[in-house]
Amino acid sequence: MASTLVLCLIFTLATIMVLVVQKKEPIPQPPDKFPLIGGNCSLDILSILKKPPGTESSAYLQVSKPIRSSKLTWNKDGTLNGIGYHDGNLIIQSPGWYIIYCQLQFVVPNCPDNPIDLKLELLINNKAKKQTLVTACESKTGTKNIYRNLSQFFLENLNVNNTVSIKVKEFQYVDTNTFPLESVLAAFKYSNSN
Repeated sequence: MASTLVLCLIFTLATIMVLVVQKKEPIPQPPDKFPLIGGNCSLDILSILKKPPGTESSAYLQVSKPIRSSKLTWNKDGTLNGIGYHDGNLIIQSPGWYIIYCQLQFVVPNCPDNPIDLKLELLINNKAKKQTLVTACESKTGTKNIYRNLSQFFLENLNVNNTVSIKVKEFQYVDTNTFPLESVLAAFKYSNSN
């Protein structure tokens, strides 16, 4: 019995090692020929970030208050270089690969009797491209001041006049007081489309 377990353990470890080695093979090259090795997301992200973002197209905006709907609006006094803004939408003015980042802080002051699902959606041309969902309150816990941070990081090839926007479920819980500088939407052009 013990020898069978040892053989199973050895077989499992060998399988895992083969999968790890296979994952280290090169993967298709991203724009501008920055080598990605695969198998290690942190190294891939690091290689992307080693390329300095251009100043051609970038945006960094904080959420505006008060929040009155599930589609968020942003303070226009942030950074807008080569990207337009209208009614909660970033408007792309130069085609290319864009890194889009959104981080939102939520606070639920008092948990109700039912769970609360907090949802963050990143929309391209008003269609959800990426979503994050977390349940903030378990039923009948009576907990006060539940803090949650939801974020999205997305790389997308965008064309002129494409829009980027953010939609949330339970928008009344987006925290604009405790951490007013932490709820942001950012985008920068990583490279041209070719």
